[in-house]
Amino acid sequence: RHKQFAAYKATREKIPGELVEQLEWLRELVRAHGIPIFEVPGYEADDVIGTLSRAAERAGWQVLIVSGDKDMMQLVSERVTLYNVFKKGVDVELQSFEAVREKFGTTPEHVIDVLAIMGDASDNVPGVKGIGEKGAAKLIQEFGSVAGVLAHLGEVKGKQREYIERDRAQLLQSLDLVTIRDDVR
Repeated sequence: RHKQFAAYKATREKIPGELVEQLEWLRELVRAHGIPIFEVPGYEADDVIGTLSRAAERAGWQVLIVSGDKDMMQLVSERVTLYNVFKKGVDVELQSFEAVREKFGTTPEHVIDVLAIMGDASDNVPGVKGIGEKGAAKLIQEFGSVAGVLAHLGEVKGKQREYIERDRAQLLQSLDLVTIRDDVR
């Protein structure tokens, strides 16, 4: 993603050097306890998690992803649940279809569409400037997907149409950036 969009995650704080120095020791400790580590050069951890969760799901397993990352909501299914232990003021939260609907007003398969339109400040994904989470959710509820919005752009009302026309290329790039890969090899 950094090759596609140089500013991807540019607003995040750098990992402290002392922590980076400890990562290999941590990997060795984890391996020593017999816990496998899955890393694929050129892919983010999200993509590896997406690939493993889809493979486990196809094999009939129940999958529990521990993450506070809203991007992971696109992986939720009947067999995939998010275990969000990172939400401030909440002890533990299991997030399934209902949590996705509450957060994004849509189903897991359309989380990427909402994120692409609204952008994602934590990953520095631009989206469409001027359209926030509520506006993005309404557009996806009405048109089904980013492709549906673009196919029916003439039906989009007011400033939203102007914003989408202006940021069309950025919207398509954002859609690609927020999509977790599930085919990492």
